[in-house]
Amino acid sequence: MRRLGLLAAVGVIALCEPAAAHPHVFAEVSFGLQFADKGLEAIDVTWRFDEMYSQAMLPDYLKKGEKQLSASGVQGLYNDVFRFLGDFHYYTDVAVGGAPLKAVNAGGFTARAERGALVFHFMIPLDKPVASGVVELLGFDPDYFIEYTLAGPPQAHGKPFRHQCKTQRFQRETDITGPIGVAGLSCTIG
Repeated sequence: MRRLGLLAAVGVIALCEPAAAHPHVFAEVSFGLQFADKGLEAIDVTWRFDEMYSQAMLPDYLKKGEKQLSASGVQGLYNDVFRFLGDFHYYTDVAVGGAPLKAVNAGGFTARAERGALVFHFMIPLDKPVASGVVELLGFDPDYFIEYTLAGPPQAHGKPFRHQCKTQRFQRETDITGPIGVAGLSCTIG
């Protein structure tokens, strides 16, 4: 059964066929800003998947009768899906001062079932704390198999520095359909 789940996750790990000219998976992305003494240190990322994708995935990771993912279900999703996403920057574009992060690392992966939706949560640490400057954030799959929509303004956690975030439209090039506009966040820190 887990292999079927992995096959359903094929879009999440960017193995779609070139003929796919539109998204097949939809995810709402939320960002959180993790502040500490020296500034913005990490970005929280939450993906809430659409009903169809969630219904295809959850049965393979929920034990019979469960309403919530067990530790083994979360570990299964990590092993079968999430751990492969590092090669794709976890489908999260992060730029500090206009420069994209060279390496996007993620930690603290969790998954849950929430009102029938599969939800992933993880954290992306920044190379160094940002005390002032602009940080841009967006969810994006260049294969355009997954379409990410922005859920809203970010939540600030820790010792928030002065910051202001606004929704911004970014142009991104897809491998199949050409350029598209993607909603993300532009956050001015300090």
